Amino acid sequence: MKTIKNPKPKSKKPAVDKIGDIKKLVQLLQIHQVELEHQNQELRIAQEELEASRNKYVNLFDFAPVPYFSLNPDGIIKEVNLNAAKMFKIDRNKLVGKRFISFVSLDDRDIFNLFMHTVFNSHVKSSCELKVMNKDKRIFNIRMEGIELEDALQIERYCQIALIDLTQYLNSIDSSL
Repeated sequence: MKTIKNPKPKSKKPAVDKIGDIKKLVQLLQIHQVELEHQNQELRIAQEELEASRNKYVNLFDFAPVPYFSLNPDGIIKEVNLNAAKMFKIDRNKLVGKRFISFVSLDDRDIFNLFMHTVFNSHVKSSCELKVMNKDKRIFNIRMEGIELEDALQIERYCQIALIDLTQYLNSIDSSL
């Protein structure tokens, strides 16, 4: 009879080596955890700085002494500051979505259309003078200044416009003549 030798069992790593590997993995995980916590803290700081910067922009925009609007190429009001809402005597939530041209006097609508065309095609600050009317039918002689702004986060093109009320200035000139 032939004796069959038992095949050698496959060599297994000793338990000590496995424990060493596990310890190394735990140590690596702890290092990665510390790195992630550090990155998370940096992100929190960046978020706080971004929020502070955004609040500063909102305050500058909202409380500026000049009426400001953001318009898309069709002249639709996208944003409006508090002073603009006050000038037009319309709540700013009700101004958003309206066509700015609806406030422009009929005689000056061609001027406004040319202004909008120039703003969106020249990429330089443009201006014009025209008359606008508020909710109470009060007419303002204004100088409108605008420029297209580029914002990587914005899908739609838009321009920022400022209105400078010339009414009192022009009235004082007329009365002195």
